[in-house]
Amino acid sequence: MKKIFFLATILLLSALAFAAGPKFDYDFSKMNYNMATAVVFDMMVSPGDYENKSVKITGQFASEVHEGERLYAVIMWDATGCCPTGLSVVPQEEKKYPQDFPPEGSQVTVTGKMKSIEMFGGWSLCLVAESWE
Repeated sequence: MKKIFFLATILLLSALAFAAGPKFDYDFSKMNYNMATAVVFDMMVSPGDYENKSVKITGQFASEVHEGERLYAVIMWDATGCCPTGLSVVPQEEKKYPQDFPPEGSQVTVTGKMKSIEMFGGWSLCLVAESWE
């Protein structure tokens, strides 16, 4: 009887774990601003530690043109609105700006994997977006 109860408990816990949805190595949507800033800083200092890690981030969508190339980001703000932090985002597939992107300044959630990408003569760790919401 104890074995049946034990197995039933394990099955229930396993079902709950799968029902909880996808897990991310770094879920910025669940971090406070200070923790998010610390992780972003560490990504800049030790990019190899974050290569291929899954990430979820919620924040403000932003883009700009740099040396003729459009760049994208998700920006998180502190409580006073003075100090932004965030991640550079690269679309996984070909997209056209602006029709395939959220409006500038809108709230977005992006999930994907961190990858080192060659940009402007150097390497940059970016979130390669698998989904945009």
